[in-house]
Amino acid sequence: MINTMKALSRAPLPLLEPQTDMVLRLLTQVVLADGHICPSEIDALVRGAARLKLKDKFGRDLSDANIRDWFEDYQRILNTEIPALRKDVALTHMILKLADWPEKQAVLDVLREISFADADFHIEEKTLISIVRAFWQYEGLDASNAKIDT
Repeated sequence: MINTMKALSRAPLPLLEPQTDMVLRLLTQVVLADGHICPSEIDALVRGAARLKLKDKFGRDLSDANIRDWFEDYQRILNTEIPALRKDVALTHMILKLADWPEKQAVLDVLREISFADADFHIEEKTLISIVRAFWQYEGLDASNAKIDT
């Protein structure tokens, strides 16, 4: 697990359990899927994290500022530390690490809400959600170009 750097922030970055960090990383994938980051998607990420009741290591709710700062920090990590990691490998890793997450359907719902936040459901977002659903043994791959590389 990569430890996040201290972002220039409004609030200190929270200490997160690895599973919580992984859920945030997975949710972030739908924000990044189409190559455009819209403020409405970040707002939906914040609402989704609250809806999932994500907490820090001490059991405290994550604040809006915590989640926004975490997102900015995660973007820095993606841009500087792991640009060579294949996206499909990273996604597979996240999905498998969350195999025991108790609220998978709620995570899928939040992924869908984030994808609709910019009023456009892009094929990249639909594909990502479809792959997550297939790995978690919900419905099959329902996006026309969705595939799982092994």
